[in-house]
Amino acid sequence: MPRILCFGDSNTWGYNPSNGTRWPEGVRWASRLRTHLNDPAAGSVAWEVMEEGLNGRTTMWEDPLKPYRDGSAALPMLLLTHRPLDWVVITLGTNDLKSLYPSEPAWVAEGIRKLIGQIKACDNAGHTSPRILVVAPAPMHDDNKWKTGFTNGRQKSLELASFFAAVAKEEGCHFVDAAEACDASPIDGLHIDEQGHAALAVLLNQTLQSLQG
Repeated sequence: MPRILCFGDSNTWGYNPSNGTRWPEGVRWASRLRTHLNDPAAGSVAWEVMEEGLNGRTTMWEDPLKPYRDGSAALPMLLLTHRPLDWVVITLGTNDLKSLYPSEPAWVAEGIRKLIGQIKACDNAGHTSPRILVVAPAPMHDDNKWKTGFTNGRQKSLELASFFAAVAKEEGCHFVDAAEACDASPIDGLHIDEQGHAALAVLLNQTLQSLQG
């Protein structure tokens, strides 16, 4: 049974752009992915999917107002918690674009590289290191609920994909761009809606199934 850790931010946690609550099981993309991967009609092998999303999580920056958002501080513990792992899917980057961080896309990509290094170095309970899928986030809108916290957020979010793809290639990882499936909801400009979660789950299911063989 392949074991997959989905490590991300509020869009992995399942933030509902309409009211700030959490999308329920069966709506969140990671729970939908679990369903797709374990669909008997598709002849899939059984997969175990662990959801690890946190609102405001960054790749490697600590929010001075909200503790525990540094992804690189949390990931090593989670890798030990859920080992052995066959896959880690990284779905981060949007929060790194906040103006209080070094928010250029190239810097955000280096945060992804740091996380990749942690995964490669992890103690995986006697198994080989997990395979890694880097996911560029759904692009945000400049007219978003938190727009005072971002500068040129839309453009930078669109640029993340090329930088993430380059880092993934250099590090021998796999890459997919969430923009192929979804965009941030116009409701709050930052989070994906129910349709976005569904589309992203389909894209990641197809990607993982093809890579797993």
